[in-house]
Amino acid sequence: MSQTRPSRYPSRGTEDKKTLYQIIDEGLFCTIAFVRDNIAHQIPTGFAREGDYIYIHASSKSKFIESIIDEKVSFSITHLDALVLATTAFDHSFNYRSVIGFSHVEEIIDLDEKRKFFNLFTDRYIPGRIDDIGEPTDDQIAITKIARLSLDNAAAKLRAGDVNVKMQADNSWCGIIPLNKSYGEPVIDHQLDQKREPPEYIKRLIDGSSKH
Repeated sequence: MSQTRPSRYPSRGTEDKKTLYQIIDEGLFCTIAFVRDNIAHQIPTGFAREGDYIYIHASSKSKFIESIIDEKVSFSITHLDALVLATTAFDHSFNYRSVIGFSHVEEIIDLDEKRKFFNLFTDRYIPGRIDDIGEPTDDQIAITKIARLSLDNAAAKLRAGDVNVKMQADNSWCGIIPLNKSYGEPVIDHQLDQKREPPEYIKRLIDGSSKH
C-alpha cells in the first residue's frame, strides 16, 4: 500500500501478517498521531491486539480519545534491537522492527465487548492478573471509552544483521551492541506486609523476560 510502503530501503518493508503480529504483540506502547484544531498531535498509549485490530482506551473525559473516535489516525510501534557500529559515523545504524498503519477509529459501545477488552488488556501486560483481582465493575467500564483500530492498512519495516558496509583498513571496532528488555525485581507497596511474596504469575513474568 502506498501509504505504508517505505520510500527508503523498500526491501525492508513487509505486510506479512505473522511479522506484523509479532512486532505488535511484543510492543508495550503504541503512538497514535492525529490532527486536532489544525495542530498535529501524538499520544503514546498502551494497547492490546486481537486478530486484525488493536484496542486502546482512555477516560471518557479524555480529549485525546474524543478527538480520534470516528476519525482517521496513524499509529506506530517500534522496537530498537541493537546499535550497529560501522567504520564511519555516517554508516552507523540500528537494528529495529517497526509497524506503521492508518485506520479509521471505531468506538466500542457494547458493555460485554468493553469488558472483554479490559480483561484482554490487563492479561496482555500481566498474564493471570484478572483471575487474581477480578474483572472491572460496570461503573468502571462506563467511565472508560474503548476504541479499536484496524490493521488492514499497516506494514512492518525492519533491519537485522551485521554492519553490511565494506570495512576500511583501520583499527576501529565494528559490530552490533544488542539491546534487551527485562523486568526488574518487584517492589511491594509500602501499605502492605513487606514479607508478602509476589504471586506466581508475577514471578513467571519476570523470569520469562530475563530469558530473552
